[in-house]
Amino acid sequence: MGILRFILATSVVYGHSGDFLGFPLIPGDTAVQCFYAISGFYMALVLNEKYRPESSTYFMFIFNRFMRLFPAYVTVLLLTLLLALVVSRVAPPAELPFVSEWRSLGAVDWSSAAFLVGSQAIMWGQDLYMFLTLKNGALAFWPDFHTASQPLLNWLVIPQAWTIGLEFSFYLIAPFIVRRSVPAIFLALAASLALRLVLQFGFGYQGDPWSYRFFLSELAVFLIGALAYRVYRSPAASNRKLFVIYGLAIVCLGTALIINRWHGLSRVASVFFWMAAVGAIPFLFRMTKSNMVDRYLGELSYPIYISHFLVIWFLDAIVTFGSSAVRGNVIIAMTLIVSGVLYWLIDRPIDSWRHGRFAAKQTAMLKMAEQPIKT
Repeated sequence: MGILRFILATSVVYGHSGDFLGFPLIPGDTAVQCFYAISGFYMALVLNEKYRPESSTYFMFIFNRFMRLFPAYVTVLLLTLLLALVVSRVAPPAELPFVSEWRSLGAVDWSSAAFLVGSQAIMWGQDLYMFLTLKNGALAFWPDFHTASQPLLNWLVIPQAWTIGLEFSFYLIAPFIVRRSVPAIFLALAASLALRLVLQFGFGYQGDPWSYRFFLSELAVFLIGALAYRVYRSPAASNRKLFVIYGLAIVCLGTALIINRWHGLSRVASVFFWMAAVGAIPFLFRMTKSNMVDRYLGELSYPIYISHFLVIWFLDAIVTFGSSAVRGNVIIAMTLIVSGVLYWLIDRPIDSWRHGRFAAKQTAMLKMAEQPIKT
């Protein structure tokens, strides 16, 4: 399944590089929602097979998920801030997009300032930028950031990092859902799907940002991945009912995604791709879980995703390209190099430390469990 994650991440880079081949590949929202489903699958996998429900592993799970994302994130954050400083000093009046927004920021109350800075410092909460604006120096609800006079999205140092907010929100509740029975997971998925439709038809909240940036609606997309895990663990011959439930959930959610953000037949094509990708998750994982090359490509997907705007801004600051195709290809090549460096120097050492720490903790808990009860 690593190759799918690699393709999805690279397609996001391609889209943000300007579709330089002259046509779109996988739309950004489709790629993001594929990642949500894959995340749901992996969280169900590790929570059911690695973190034992009977032990006190909730905070260890949350800490490990945080450490899985944060080191590469904070590295890119600091490098982006350093690049912004260098560009502003060396080539004024040129500056990175978020710098001008922060310069124009007027007086804000302390809670709003703390949110704007804190959410980017800890990764969590940046998805809320899509539903907020500033009014008289204070945060206020705004249903469509596209029409806001001061869209908070422009203040993001890592623009694509808003998806991490949704990811981490899912991590916080995943232990309480993905270990439940299939009917319980399906019920939670249905409730999230129903909320999406109520927001659309009851309040008129449809399209971007409500189509793929609002966590409670996107919970259904994460949970379809949790159902994919149950399919993976259950052979077809022994549980046909589960396969029917899984297929029904994919069709219902795919239909909702089409009507939630309709923009012609291209939307049908992109959602059909999403449905096919999600339907293939348990089978792709079964086929590739022991393939080291596939695993390595999958491990690169997060560094590719988190670093590509840094690469785009860096290259645009130092090079004038003759054509969009040359620029796009250089951006993708440079992003792959940077992501490899991030993986080998940041992600891999931290992962080794995380796994060692987890193994030591599990060993200690087993020893405690094996001790005789003193009377």
